[in-house]
Amino acid sequence: MSETFGIQRARALREGRAELLGASPEHVPADALRDALCELYERELALLARGAGIGDRSGFVLVALGGLGRREVLPFSDLDLVLVHEQRPDRELARIAESLWYPLWDSGIELDHSVRTVDQCLTVAASDVCAGLSLLDARVVAGDADLGALVIDGARRQWRSQIASRYDDLVDAAAARRRRAGVIAHLTEPDLKNGAGGLRDRQLVSALTLAHLCDGRSARPEDLATAHARVLDARTELHRISGRAREVLHAQYGDEVGRALGVGDRFELARALGDASRTIAFTTDQALRVSCAALSTRGLTGLLRRSPARRPLADGVVEHAGEVALARGARVETDPWLPLRVASAAARAGLPIAPATLGVLAERCPQPEGRWPAAALSDLLVLLGSGDMLPPVFEALDRSGLWDRLLPEWSGIRDLPARERAHVLPVDRHLIQTVVVASRLTTSVRRADLLLLGALLHDIGKCRPGDHSENGAEMVRPVVVRLGLDDDDDETLVRIVRHHLLFARSGSRHDPRDPATPAMLMAVLEHDAVAMDVLAALTEADSIATGPTVWTEGRAAAHAALVAACRATPSGRPGDLEPPAVDATRPHGPPDVVVDLRTRGAGTRHDVTLVVPGGGRSLEVAAQVLAFHRLEVVDARIDLRPPGGMRATMTVSTGFGAPVDPRLLAKDLRRSIDSGLPSTMRSALGRAPAHRPPDVPASVIVSPRSDGDGLILEVRARDRPGLLATIVSSLLGAGARIDWVLVRTRGSAVEDAFALSGRGAVLGTAAVVEAALS
Repeated sequence: MSETFGIQRARALREGRAELLGASPEHVPADALRDALCELYERELALLARGAGIGDRSGFVLVALGGLGRREVLPFSDLDLVLVHEQRPDRELARIAESLWYPLWDSGIELDHSVRTVDQCLTVAASDVCAGLSLLDARVVAGDADLGALVIDGARRQWRSQIASRYDDLVDAAAARRRRAGVIAHLTEPDLKNGAGGLRDRQLVSALTLAHLCDGRSARPEDLATAHARVLDARTELHRISGRAREVLHAQYGDEVGRALGVGDRFELARALGDASRTIAFTTDQALRVSCAALSTRGLTGLLRRSPARRPLADGVVEHAGEVALARGARVETDPWLPLRVASAAARAGLPIAPATLGVLAERCPQPEGRWPAAALSDLLVLLGSGDMLPPVFEALDRSGLWDRLLPEWSGIRDLPARERAHVLPVDRHLIQTVVVASRLTTSVRRADLLLLGALLHDIGKCRPGDHSENGAEMVRPVVVRLGLDDDDDETLVRIVRHHLLFARSGSRHDPRDPATPAMLMAVLEHDAVAMDVLAALTEADSIATGPTVWTEGRAAAHAALVAACRATPSGRPGDLEPPAVDATRPHGPPDVVVDLRTRGAGTRHDVTLVVPGGGRSLEVAAQVLAFHRLEVVDARIDLRPPGGMRATMTVSTGFGAPVDPRLLAKDLRRSIDSGLPSTMRSALGRAPAHRPPDVPASVIVSPRSDGDGLILEVRARDRPGLLATIVSSLLGAGARIDWVLVRTRGSAVEDAFALSGRGAVLGTAAVVEAALS
C-alpha cells in the first residue's frame, strides 16, 4: 500500500468523523450517530485492509472487539483491533500492521491493537477473564472470514467449556467494578459504563447468556433493551457534548445531555437513567443468581439429579432450589394479594424471589381493589420490618411492575432525584432506606406499624409542586383508608406525614428547656401521644437515611431532649391498657379444656376460644402447644383472674395449609397440662428458624396498673416462634402472677401487655424478661 493511499484514508477518517460529530442531535440522534460511525470505520478499515493485501484467502483477518465489535461505536471511544494471522514471518507482519495502524494514528483515533495467531488469541482469552469477555463481542471487519471464525467460534466454545472454573473470577471482577464505580441510580454523577446498572453489567448478562447459564431476560424482557439503549444514548451524547471519551456523567453536562435526548433537564435525565440502570442492575443480579444455581447442578448425571424439595413458606408460596416460588396449587388468577404474600415470605426466609415467579405474578395476578384485608396489611408490615432484606425484595416487586399495583402513588416518586443537597439518594430509594433504618427502631415505639408506614410514605408528596409535607398528607389519606387502618390510626398517620419535619426543624430553633416548646409541639400534633412517639423515631430514621452529615451527635442530643420534654407533657390518646373483656366462659362441672376454632373464609386466619384449667402455668403450656401446631397468635385477650383458669379469645394464623383439628389441639393441651410438654414438642420448638432477621433488641416498659395493685409490662419485640411462651415462662420464673394479657402482632412487631400482681410484680421483672428475649 502506498504512503499516499494511507494519507488519503487517514484524511477520510478524520473528515468523516468531524462531519458526523459536527451534526446536531436534532439531525443525527445518538443511535444514528453510532450507526454512521460504525459504517465509516468499517468502510475505511476494509479499504485499508484491501490496500495491505488482506483478502478472503490471504491468511490474515482483521477482527474488531469492544464497541465496534458490538456495533456500539461511541464518538471518542478507541478502536480495539486484532490482526490475526497464520504463522507469518515477522517482516511481513510488521509491513501489514504498519499499513493498518499508521493511517489510524494519523486520523487522530485512539487505537488499541495487537497482532496474534489463533492459538495466541485463545491462550490470552483463557488466562484473562477480561480478555475472554472482549473476544465474545468479536466481529470480522475485513480479511479471511474462515480464519476469523476460528478465533470467534473458538473463543465462545472455550468460554462455555471453562465458565465453571472462571465463574468466581468473573463475579469477583464484577463486584470490584461495582464497588469502585457505585450504583448509577444512587449517584448524582454516575459512571455510565462501569457502575451497577451500566453498560458493563449489560455485557456481563450477554456473556452469561452465551455460556447458557441464563436466558438474559428481565421480569419484563422488553424493558431491558430499552434500558440499555437509554444508558448507551446518554453516554453517546456525553462524548459528543464533552468532546472526550468520558464515562462519568458530571453535573455540568447533565442539562445538555438531557436536552439532546429529549428528556428535559439534568434532574429529568437522572430520573430516566435511574429507571433504566435499575432495570439493568436487577437483570444482572438475577442472571448471576440463576447462573450460580445452574453451575451448582452441573456434573450430576441424569440418574443422580433430583428435583429440590419444596418447603412451604406461606399460603401458595414455597421455597424451591434456594428461591421463593409459587406452590403448585397457588390461586394466581384469583388472588390479588399473592405478590405481597410472596414478598413477605421472601423477606422472612431471607431468600430471593424466583424470576419465573415474578413473571407469572406480573402477567396473571389481578389488580388489588378496595380495602385491604388484615392479612395483606400484616404481610406488608412484615416486608417493611425485614431490615436489609427489604431493598432486594422491593426491587424485585418494583422492577416487575407489582409494586405499582399495591401502591399506585409510588409512580410519582420513582427515581425522582432529590433536589436538597443533603440527600444522597433519590426520593424513592430514600424512603426505602428510611424504612430499613426504622425497622431497627420498632421496639422503641408503641406503634411499630405506624412507624414503618410513616417511614414509607413521609416524602410521597415530593412528586407535586409546593410543600411536600402538606401534599403528602393529602395523598396519604386515601392510602391509609385503603390499607384498612382504624379511624384513629388514619388520622394519626396523616398527622405523622404532615408533621414529619416538626422535630427536625424545632430542634435547632427552640429551647427544649422552655416549657413553651413542648407545649407548642404537642399543640401542633393535637396532643396525639402516639404521633409524638412515632415521630421521635421517624425523625431519627429519616435523618440517618438522608445522608452522613445530617444525624450528628449534637442533633441527636438536641432531639433526645426535645422528645423527653414532649413526653412529660399531658397528651391525648395515652393508650392506657385496660383488662380484656373475654367472651369465653367457664363450663359447668369439673374444669376441662375447651377449644373452639372457627375459620375465617378461605384465608389462613382463624378465631380460637380457649378455656383451660389452671393459671399462668396453663398459659405457658397453651402457648407452647399452639406454637407446636403452627398456630401463630396474631391477637389475643387472655384472662387469668379468679375464679381461676384461663379464658382466651384469639386470632391465630397458620401461614399455610389447614389448621389442626380442634379435638387434637384439646387432647394435646390436656396431656401437656397434666404431664408436661412431650419431648417431641420440646425438640420441635427448639429448632432454630431457617433465617433470622437482623436482631432488634426487645424493650420492656413498666407502668402501674389502672385496674388495681401491680404492674403492667409492655413487651415490644420482633416476632418469632414460641415468643409468647418464652415471655410467660420468664415471668413465672420471676415469681410474678399474671392476671391478664393483651397480645398484638403488627406484621413482625410484637406489642404484648402483661398485667402482673403478687410478690413477683416488681421492677426487676422487666430485666428478667429482657434477658430471656436477648
